[in-house]
Amino acid sequence: MGARDPQRLDDFGPLTLPFPELPRMELEKLLGDVAARAQDVLATQGRLRALLRAHAMVASELSLQVVLQHIVTAARELVESRYAALGVIGEHGLLDEFVHTGMDAELIERIGELPRGRGILGLLTRRAEPIRLADLNSHPDAAGFPPGHPPMDSFLGVPVRIRDRIFGNLYLTGSVNGEFSAEDEQLAVALAATAGVAIDNARRFAESEQRRTWLTASTEITQRLFAGDDARPLDLVLRHAQEGASADFATLALLSEAGRVEVTAAIGVLAEHVLGTVVDLDGSLAGQVVRSGIPSLTDDYAAAGFADLPVPIGSVVVVPLSAGQRVMGVLSVGRLAGRRGFTRADMGHLAGFASHAGVAIELQRVRVEKQAVRIVDEHDRIGSSLNEHVSGKLHAVATGLQGLASASTRPAVRDRLTAYIAVLDDTIGRIQATVYDLDPRSHETENLRERLLTVIDTAGSVLGFDVETSFVGSLAAVPPTVVDDAVAIVEDALSEITRQADATAVEIQISIVSELLTLDVVDNGVTMAAVGRVVTPGPSGCRSGAGTLGQSTSANGSTHLTWTVPLPRREGEN
Repeated sequence: MGARDPQRLDDFGPLTLPFPELPRMELEKLLGDVAARAQDVLATQGRLRALLRAHAMVASELSLQVVLQHIVTAARELVESRYAALGVIGEHGLLDEFVHTGMDAELIERIGELPRGRGILGLLTRRAEPIRLADLNSHPDAAGFPPGHPPMDSFLGVPVRIRDRIFGNLYLTGSVNGEFSAEDEQLAVALAATAGVAIDNARRFAESEQRRTWLTASTEITQRLFAGDDARPLDLVLRHAQEGASADFATLALLSEAGRVEVTAAIGVLAEHVLGTVVDLDGSLAGQVVRSGIPSLTDDYAAAGFADLPVPIGSVVVVPLSAGQRVMGVLSVGRLAGRRGFTRADMGHLAGFASHAGVAIELQRVRVEKQAVRIVDEHDRIGSSLNEHVSGKLHAVATGLQGLASASTRPAVRDRLTAYIAVLDDTIGRIQATVYDLDPRSHETENLRERLLTVIDTAGSVLGFDVETSFVGSLAAVPPTVVDDAVAIVEDALSEITRQADATAVEIQISIVSELLTLDVVDNGVTMAAVGRVVTPGPSGCRSGAGTLGQSTSANGSTHLTWTVPLPRREGEN
């Protein structure tokens, strides 16, 4: 037998491995589980990176409003929800502020008023622990939605804590995955913890900035009031109060001597509606603050003394405006309904500012009074110097010139000296009138000088020439009834001159000598005969019927009207 040919594998037919079927299926399942776990790890790693990005976004700002907006934006992206919101809980237990994302401006306007914290939102506030619902509409505490609100099903809510206090709640609705998972809840809780720290930092920063703002306002108020460069100091106080409190309006109500509290200054949206309002002391918050001297905070605008206003008012703070232990009035600031309410910290800042402003206003009032006293004293000194020294010397010179004129035998010299004497007499009269004008009593109401000059200026524009006017003596001693009579006589005399006298010059002099007022009206016209009839006591002319009225005509045709009336002696005068 010869050499054998080599055999090939094909000669043995198809080969089969003797592996059992069951172990092979288990291996395939194990490999599938490993791959699924790997996908879960990758997904978890992605969500953790998203959580880190959310932490970085939330912690990157110090502005409280920006931080709140970052929180809702990051939460919505983190758990893949359609809508996200953060409700800030106020001191009354309801939502003071509602920051949200996922709705456009048109939808928000159609919904109207934002949630206040009732229904499921209120349940989360009361329980202060996470709530996860597959369908919030089926929950017993569901309060429904207002007209125009988009449909919502799945819900996830977690509280946001600042140390041991609940600041607000984070709300997430409409999971893109159908409903929220336990992992979504864990991520939301982790983000809420970071949000609490970020909110606390932002609030501390905001409070420090607010303290700096109020301190700057108090300093500027004091400097401006002491400088006296602001004609309306109360408006200055209100402007700083409104800016410092971020208020929509500010009012200042002062306590009068009669015991009434009246709004004497106001700025903002309600200025024209509340200015001049008398506040009820018994039925208003302002009245309570005036009587107690204790600041107060309310969310009921009616309790603050305002009523029948064109816009709804939300939170209002009323603080006393005082100097020492004396309450001068109240300072109030308010926000429109829908805005975040004031806090106790806001009330404290405003009370401190009002205390500084009250002291500054009182010191400024005392300073103005002292300055007025100094001005009066200076006027007295100047008046005394002019009256005793300058007038006396001029009178001595006039007397000497009068003696020289009498002794002179030359008519031209005598006439010139007489003219000089007349000039000196007129100068003395003007100095005395100036001295008497320095008397503060001459600037009281019903001032004779001012009223006569007004009448004379008006008549001068009709006559076509200036009426020469002079005043001698203190007009402060003239009582109001005599002032009315004198003004009426001058009015009627000038009216008669305008109609009939055809005058080209008119002189009016008011003199008070030895408690006797004399009014002289002299014109160079034809006649003023009718004036005697016009100025007789009655509805026109001399209203009180006091005094003596006389009239004469000189050889050159000029008319001289004279009215004299005795004046009562002022107490304490010589």
